[in-house]
Amino acid sequence: MYIIFPIFLLLLLFLAVFMRCRRQRIIRRICSLTVQEKLCRLNELLEPFGFEYQLAQDIFVSRRDAWQREYGYCRLYDVAAPGWGMLFDCEPIYFDYQGHTWLIEFWKGQYGINIGAEAGIYRSHEIVPSNRRASAIFHTISDEELPVFDLELRRGTVPVCRTAKRHWWLACFRMGTLEEPEMLSCRISITFPHAEMQAAFLNGCREAGLNRSGLCVCDRCVSFTLDTPHSLQPRAYQPLICAWTRLRNRFFLYLYRKMTAPFCCTPDRLLYLYEYLPAFFRRTFCRRKRRLHRKGTAYGRR
Repeated sequence: MYIIFPIFLLLLLFLAVFMRCRRQRIIRRICSLTVQEKLCRLNELLEPFGFEYQLAQDIFVSRRDAWQREYGYCRLYDVAAPGWGMLFDCEPIYFDYQGHTWLIEFWKGQYGINIGAEAGIYRSHEIVPSNRRASAIFHTISDEELPVFDLELRRGTVPVCRTAKRHWWLACFRMGTLEEPEMLSCRISITFPHAEMQAAFLNGCREAGLNRSGLCVCDRCVSFTLDTPHSLQPRAYQPLICAWTRLRNRFFLYLYRKMTAPFCCTPDRLLYLYEYLPAFFRRTFCRRKRRLHRKGTAYGRR
């Protein structure tokens, strides 16, 4: 016993010295990289997660070839989101067009230690009655059918991020900040490939309760602001889970800032995390969507 305790202390001391030296080596290595090298390296690391980093706005945006495309979407994902660290407002718009029921959905809010906005377009294999839409699985569409989404996320009157692209799931996120979904708004514009699709979408907006006076229609483009959603929010009946998620997100944000304290820029912080604590880096971007997709598929088959 008298020998084991000093050995244990020596091991702890050795481990502390080793980790400190390793930490200093990683910091020096990151500082030696050029900005372009950091961006290339970071985007290589982000590609498997379906995202890329844009330095000009200090944001992350979704890639069109993201792995999430093969899974589609259903209402269960919104219901399960608070349990995985996501607290957002969502506005699903269902409409029938060319023998299929389509879903265009918008989101804004907190995603772990990020705030962001999303817009996605999906289609079912058939016309889905309104009473079955919440349990139906919707699939992504071909590139030829994709609209052009334009998203501008604001915190109050201050712009947070903006992105525009022809996409099936356009998303932009700002890392390292917390905000309640009610304090965020998103200006959304959609340019449809066909006027008939635009007309069907406008009919879906009317059914969803969106006031026509709040929609700006110009040619094949529809614009509006997502501020207070009209649909019932899944998080509204999960107050305990949402409260726990807020505390957990705040704790993870504290850890993120504490662990990456040697740096102030997002690329430096994330490269440091990847080198020093790769498990925390993976957790920052992986929101367990694969597991949600599997649950959603089973849910849709019942």
